[in-house]
Amino acid sequence: MAVMLGLGLWGLDRGTMWRDESATYQMARRTLPQIRDALGTVDAVHGLYYLLMHPLLALHPSEVTMRLPSVLAAVAATALVAALGCRLARPRVGLWAGLLYATTPVVTHYAQEGRSYALVAAGAAWATYLLVGAAGLAVGAATGGVTGAAAGGAPGAATADRPAARPGPGAGGGAGAGPGAVSRAAGLAGAPGPAVGPAGAAGPAGEAASGPGAASADRPAAGRGAARADRPAVGPGAGAGPGAVTRAAGPAGEAAPGPAATPADRPAPGQAPMPGPGAGSRAAGEAGRAAPGRRVRSAVLVRGGVPRVARWAASAPGPERVASGAGWRWAAYGGVVAVTALLHVFAVLVLAAHALTLLVSRAPRRVWWGWGSAAAGALAAVVPLAVLARRQSGQIAWIRHPTPGRLWAVVEEFAGPSALVLVLNLLLIAVAVVRPRWRSLTAVALPLFCVPPVLLFALALHRPCFHERYLLFALAGIPLLAAAGVDRLAGAGADWLARVVAARRVEVEADRSAGAVAGRLARAVVGRLARAVEPPARVVAARRTRVRVDRRSGAVAGRLARVVARCRADVRVDRLAGVVTDRRRAVVGRRRAVVAAGVLAVGCGFVWQLPLHQREREPLSRQDDLAALAAAVGRLTRPGEPVLYDPPKERRIAIAYPRPLAGLRDIALGTPGPASGTLYGVDVGRAELLRRLGGARSAWVIAADEPETRRAKATVLTGRFRLAYSLCLPGIRLEHYVRAGPAR
Repeated sequence: MAVMLGLGLWGLDRGTMWRDESATYQMARRTLPQIRDALGTVDAVHGLYYLLMHPLLALHPSEVTMRLPSVLAAVAATALVAALGCRLARPRVGLWAGLLYATTPVVTHYAQEGRSYALVAAGAAWATYLLVGAAGLAVGAATGGVTGAAAGGAPGAATADRPAARPGPGAGGGAGAGPGAVSRAAGLAGAPGPAVGPAGAAGPAGEAASGPGAASADRPAAGRGAARADRPAVGPGAGAGPGAVTRAAGPAGEAAPGPAATPADRPAPGQAPMPGPGAGSRAAGEAGRAAPGRRVRSAVLVRGGVPRVARWAASAPGPERVASGAGWRWAAYGGVVAVTALLHVFAVLVLAAHALTLLVSRAPRRVWWGWGSAAAGALAAVVPLAVLARRQSGQIAWIRHPTPGRLWAVVEEFAGPSALVLVLNLLLIAVAVVRPRWRSLTAVALPLFCVPPVLLFALALHRPCFHERYLLFALAGIPLLAAAGVDRLAGAGADWLARVVAARRVEVEADRSAGAVAGRLARAVVGRLARAVEPPARVVAARRTRVRVDRRSGAVAGRLARVVARCRADVRVDRLAGVVTDRRRAVVGRRRAVVAAGVLAVGCGFVWQLPLHQREREPLSRQDDLAALAAAVGRLTRPGEPVLYDPPKERRIAIAYPRPLAGLRDIALGTPGPASGTLYGVDVGRAELLRRLGGARSAWVIAADEPETRRAKATVLTGRFRLAYSLCLPGIRLEHYVRAGPAR
């Protein structure tokens, strides 16, 4: 947010407005009845935006004031994109996505315009965030599917990027809470959400994933304390010991027997029948059946043998929580979509993107019902505006039928525009889509980016209306996918590095063990050789002496041995604690390094495109520079001379910057814009114009520099005036006519 705010305020005062901003400036400064009358004939699609800007420009009419709402809207959109990344993936994905969105040149372009497009982008991002909450879309396991309220991996559970908790005392090699142990919470309403552990083996919700060392219903875990579900546990570690792994209740609410669970109807040998771990599993099943939305405790034991709460699963909205808050969530979603579409009617295309998201996510019927009700309400609010805008479609008559190259131009503008950044973004998007690490994020971001442009392109084939600024709200999908691609690559790199480090540790330990064995063998050989050459009498005497010493110091030696054993145990515990602390610090350090590397990469991309950002803050970055045009006309004309605007829309120069043109007489104006309910006023007829030009010896014409524009006023001057000279300025043509004969 701070980055977007800084970029938005950087160069906000360009010292000029362009034609669309001049329309905002003059319409928002009119009275409310005048705005209402004008919207009946022109700019109905921007009516709500003009009403929002009216009180703001009434306080302080200036270019900076007019652009500040767009800057704040861009900041809000950045925050919402980051929040979507955090909710659908992880915090670092949200951070990267927010930074990518804020540093995109086209975002900063519209963040510094006094138009509604930045507000529309913020509204669409807000609606998408509300959809994720209302539909219960949440982050699952690393490659888990998108489910309604899919639960994430509990702390200590193994995921593709985080190993399970380390084995506690009594756990065999890989058994219990070892690297392959997986504890998963149940998905919403039984929606399948396969989770992949370190071994990459997936299983349905409610079942333990099979990986190295993972216990399953038909295969015992490796180690002493492991027991099969159909065979009671015997020996140390049986029951719910530190090496046991239990599983959370499945979608149906029934508990699957844990790998170390002893059936309640068959006690362990030497034990009396009593409720064992199997009874606890059935109790968990009953609890899961009675209250499926309650918190599920992690089966993986932590230090000290105390289980910790599965925070990710508990934080995800359960069925009761989603159902209880679904009403107001869908109402808020429908209201935000309606307001966003009233700001610009093409924003209603976000509904199609959201529909595809729900379809890909296999949303349950109740979610479709809530979304359909909200979407119907939003469409009902927008239909009158769409009908009115259809009558005013002549305003965009300058737009031509699009070609397929226009779609690529939108991709290039949103994901680039420089070639290097464009290629990198497209590669990262491909990684995120082909090998999805966060399928929920892909299901939300990909339709948001693809569906609105394709639908608007199809509509433009019938009636030309395709322009990239109408699709700015779809850009949010690109940084989300790119950030997910970066996270995918970072996870793959971290896994490879972990395997390399583990292999190196195994080699070092093997070398140490071989060295120790060789040393012991050498000492034993030397001792035997020494005893072989020692004289027999000396050997006998030495043995007698050793026997006497051993008899006298037996008690002391026993005590000393016990003290040494205790000291060695303490040292081992301290070393183990130190190793655990060091490993945790290493993991935290690696994560911070990955986050910092991603931020640095975004910063390098911004520096690479810095010239583009600087160009966006220049007066010539827009289609025209009305301040420069007004100043040029003011220098070339003299006060009192008549001026004609051909066509009337070129009157925007005098409306935006009236001071340089204050001395000229607009002799063609019949009724001003506010009184006529138009943007630029209504001109008089041909006869009245000739009458007003009766005593004039010269006249100035400010004409649009467009070949297809019909020059109506130039034809009136033909025959009575001749063209003295013509000057081409950016966007306009300034012509000076003088009378051919004596004035009448």
